[in-house]
Amino acid sequence: MKLHTFVGSPNSRKVQAVVSHLGLEIQVEYHDLVGGDLRTADYVALNPNGMVPLLVDGAFRLWESNAIMQYLADKAGSDALFPRDPQKRADVVRWQFWEVAHFNKAFGLLAFETVANPKLKLGATNNSLVEMARADLARFAPVLERHLAGRQYVVGENITIADYSMIPFESYRPAVPFDWSPYSNINAYFDRVRKMEHWVRTAPASPASFDLRETVLAQENA
Repeated sequence: MKLHTFVGSPNSRKVQAVVSHLGLEIQVEYHDLVGGDLRTADYVALNPNGMVPLLVDGAFRLWESNAIMQYLADKAGSDALFPRDPQKRADVVRWQFWEVAHFNKAFGLLAFETVANPKLKLGATNNSLVEMARADLARFAPVLERHLAGRQYVVGENITIADYSMIPFESYRPAVPFDWSPYSNINAYFDRVRKMEHWVRTAPASPASFDLRETVLAQENA
């Protein structure tokens, strides 16, 4: 199997943490995002979205990070990361859908507009998008805050792919213009999971090395 990514891709980092957790041997091919590697005819033939991550397993091509994590867990036979029990599995999938559609859609957009956009000189910060993202994050963060009360993990008693799905932007907490102080459960959760072995292994040299363009595009197509 081969995983296509670029250095600092938040969505790819989720997948790479699961690869590490499962102890899988997967070839990783890094692309030059700025140089246009993802727009080449050869790459678009593999993934018509022109995004990462992309998993190639023989003739099978799979994009969308959460789908890739599910596939890898099933292929490795990991009932712990992706439970076989129908209700537990549905609970994991529910939170994966929720983070893409709501929590991380807002968090990722806020990080892009206020951190990545200025750093990469992609244009003026869109203040309307910033305010929209802040409002959405303020709406959905309380949902996660209440859910995490008395919990160590999003689903069950151990880490699952729901947790790896939830945390790709955790390092941006202090950098985005959002007041996290009312969310003690989320803060404690992020503080715990950011120290976990397989998440630490995937960390870039610094949060500033993240390029969030593919994340924003993925969210627009969600």
